[in-house]
Amino acid sequence: MPKSFAALAASLTAAAALAAVARPAGAQEPSAALAPDTSWVARSALYEVFVRDFSPAGNLRGVTAGLRRIQATGADVIWLMPIFPLGVLNAKGPLGSPYAVRDYDAINPDFGTAADLRALVRAAHARRMRVILDWVPDHTSWDAVWITTHPEYYVHDSAGRPIVPRDLQGHPTDWTDVAQLDYRNPGLRTAMIASLRRWLVDFDLDGFRMDVAHFIPLDFWAECNTTLRAAVRRPILLLAEAGGLEMHRVGFDLTYGWDGYGRLKAVWRGAPADSFVMGVVADQQAMPRGGMRMRFTTDHDETAWDNPAVTLFGGPAGARGAFVAMTLMPGRPLLYDGQEVESPQKLGIFDRQAIDWNQPDSAQALALYAHLIYLARTDPAFLRGDLRRVVTSDSTDVIAYARGGALVLVNARSHDARFTVTGFHVNGARDLLSGHPVRGDTVSLPAYGALVLERPQGGGRPRLH
Repeated sequence: MPKSFAALAASLTAAAALAAVARPAGAQEPSAALAPDTSWVARSALYEVFVRDFSPAGNLRGVTAGLRRIQATGADVIWLMPIFPLGVLNAKGPLGSPYAVRDYDAINPDFGTAADLRALVRAAHARRMRVILDWVPDHTSWDAVWITTHPEYYVHDSAGRPIVPRDLQGHPTDWTDVAQLDYRNPGLRTAMIASLRRWLVDFDLDGFRMDVAHFIPLDFWAECNTTLRAAVRRPILLLAEAGGLEMHRVGFDLTYGWDGYGRLKAVWRGAPADSFVMGVVADQQAMPRGGMRMRFTTDHDETAWDNPAVTLFGGPAGARGAFVAMTLMPGRPLLYDGQEVESPQKLGIFDRQAIDWNQPDSAQALALYAHLIYLARTDPAFLRGDLRRVVTSDSTDVIAYARGGALVLVNARSHDARFTVTGFHVNGARDLLSGHPVRGDTVSLPAYGALVLERPQGGGRPRLH
């Protein structure tokens, strides 16, 4: 066992122009959407799959064959990145972006067939896992079916040509491979919801991740999410790629914890460690009832445009320390392709690179990531415990917070840390990462080391169901 892991385991408004495009004239503020049923969502953990890269086959059957691998991480929700046919016109890179959708009602033939998707969903359900689909509501490829059959669904320039998507300030994005849909058009709204509902019902899916959801009018989401929840009798998960808390008021269970992620990266670059905790505490205090953040240290965007976590956070020990700090915060945790074996591959969006699962110390890395997912899904402190900042004698270097009766301590630096804790009696507390008790009132953590402490108490620990 490498020294770094042993140490860790042991101690371990939108602009007016855009608003005019996005919202029909005279539209009312959205009413609250159908309340989400979080009976299983609040205990979930997500695993994001880029179908191209996940397996040597690079298709849906490859994902089905890899379900045991995903389940070994403790994650129980498989997030499939878009599986639709891709546009060719103006495509980026050798293979094009999965977010340049040509046909919302078909499956990319490179990925397989409708029967393959149904087989994947059935196999996942047999393992008591769930499957959500990545949806792209803001734009389509330039050669999409709707470009020809429903040109009125698109925003056009003064010459009558479809336009590249605009950002929230109304400026053109660099998404030159896609064309902007127009949510002023009632027909588009109806067609989009109908297609979403069809996938949900016909394929027995368990929800959706909505790409750039904050670019879409809120009143559309209120209608859409209410319709989707009413379409099936089972609870579903709705994840918005958005950071605004208003998304929870229109029916989304999860939004992105971008602010927390940015603060954690800043801490690794030298910002005070307690700035991460204080930022998340403030965010949680503003969170609407029932709303949750998705917590991550990488995803497909971050890996492709920045770096995989194992690189970004300074190596395996740093990546593990960052994952401890993030995953045990309020919200639901995410793993991305190969993160659990600490693959350093910078997986691109526009090409294909099969994941190399044979990484050094992958078994030990997986054991830690899976254990943290287990804690996040089963331990009452991390399921229901309020978040509180904890004071230490080294708030510059050490991330410290309490969830319920548990204390999380992470050394965010590449050197040892020795400190005391105020407000939590560490002597005799048990480390949930190593199983060992802490002796004494002073805590020592190696570089990027972590402790997850609970005081001894009666009763057994919950088991994963």
